[in-house]
Amino acid sequence: MTRKRSILSRISPLIDLALSLFCAYIAPDLTNLVAPLFGWQIQEDFNLITTTPFVVGAAVAAVPVVLRLVGFYHRGNLQRTASAIRQLCTFCVYYLCAIAIYQATRVKGDYFYLNHTILVCLCLIPVALYLRFQIFRWLQLNTARGRQHLRSVLLAGSAEAIAKGQAAMPQYWLRSVRVVGHAVAGETSREDIQKMIEDNHVEQLLLFGGLDAYEPNKTAVSLCELQGIDVYIMLRNDHAVSLRANIADIEDNRALIISSTPVYSWAQLCKSIMDRVLALIAIICSSPLWIITAIGIRCSDPNGPIFYRQMRSGLHGKPFAMWKFRSMYADADKRLDEIKAKYGNEMEGPIFKLTNDPRIFKFGHFIRKTSIDELPQLINILCGHMSIVGPRPLPTYETEKFPDIWNRRRLSVKPGLTCYWQVEDRSDTAEFSTMVKKDLKYIDNWSLWLDVVLILRTIPAVLFGKGAK
Repeated sequence: MTRKRSILSRISPLIDLALSLFCAYIAPDLTNLVAPLFGWQIQEDFNLITTTPFVVGAAVAAVPVVLRLVGFYHRGNLQRTASAIRQLCTFCVYYLCAIAIYQATRVKGDYFYLNHTILVCLCLIPVALYLRFQIFRWLQLNTARGRQHLRSVLLAGSAEAIAKGQAAMPQYWLRSVRVVGHAVAGETSREDIQKMIEDNHVEQLLLFGGLDAYEPNKTAVSLCELQGIDVYIMLRNDHAVSLRANIADIEDNRALIISSTPVYSWAQLCKSIMDRVLALIAIICSSPLWIITAIGIRCSDPNGPIFYRQMRSGLHGKPFAMWKFRSMYADADKRLDEIKAKYGNEMEGPIFKLTNDPRIFKFGHFIRKTSIDELPQLINILCGHMSIVGPRPLPTYETEKFPDIWNRRRLSVKPGLTCYWQVEDRSDTAEFSTMVKKDLKYIDNWSLWLDVVLILRTIPAVLFGKGAK
């Protein structure tokens, strides 16, 4: 069943491509068939493919790409039906946007009938894809196989981890394997493990308990490795969603790379380019604000500089000088301990926040409320120290006081101007752990589209001063 599932998963994009082409071919005939129901004009000699061959060809060829983008192939035809429907709806939205752009920019021709045909085609393709999905899913879940053909699987880990892990496995997986035994850490001997492997022709070892389970179960893992048996380390729920492993060659040595940050790809390259382009545009467009802000700061506190420079923790905690418009009096840093002792801290954890901080001058409250004080960080983005979207960079002295080591995973990506915390909570919450969890949510679910969404959500948050202090 593993092989069957693998074959079906691999041919799914090709089948979807063929189905999309077939739908585009029959769409004109189907449009003529339903035309009387909607009062459309019938045009017998119309053919979508020959009328716009390049456009249709590009649209059809992009179908598997867009489906992969929306996650339709992520679980190899084994996602839930509701998830598949949601993914196909997202697919339709993308295509509707593309069609709207095309229709708005194309030269008007004689093919007024094109709109109706495209509409029918766009309805027909998702239906065909959904039927293909259900057929493949049924084949993978219900194809009968004899017990002698099932995969022989050995389970390893602590007794508790094995019991919980096996109970959590999906039913389609349980029906496709034959569990031949348990290699319990500290209880099952090397000889017993080897006997189970030989007598049952074990094909896979499933190790429950995450990466921490490797050391207690290294005997079972090494036996399988020596005999060419695949080892699956089942990750715990608290592991990073984006955790993945790759093999890399370092000269004549091979290394196993375990990574929990977004993989570098064309999307990451686009993010880097987008950061610098948008930062440059923003600096140019906001230049009048820079002048007005500089004058306001000089009038409010002429004894200090216009800009405030502070060492913040960047990628992997590497310090960098972050720039802001100064919103506090010149002696603000020296008075920090005094203010903490007198007024306390409204934020739990290492971050210091205080409503109506007496160190902030009046104009400083305004530029903070409107986030104008953050504009100089666009220079940090141009220099590559920061990104537009990412966890907010914290002062180095706050990073050193992180209460839990897992909090440092927020340092695994470049810091940014905005992220989930800025658009959803900002200073409205006093829990440091909430901020970190939102930062990890961004890291684990990163995509270029997510960056665009967060940028758009930041605009109303800034305009209405949500949570700003």
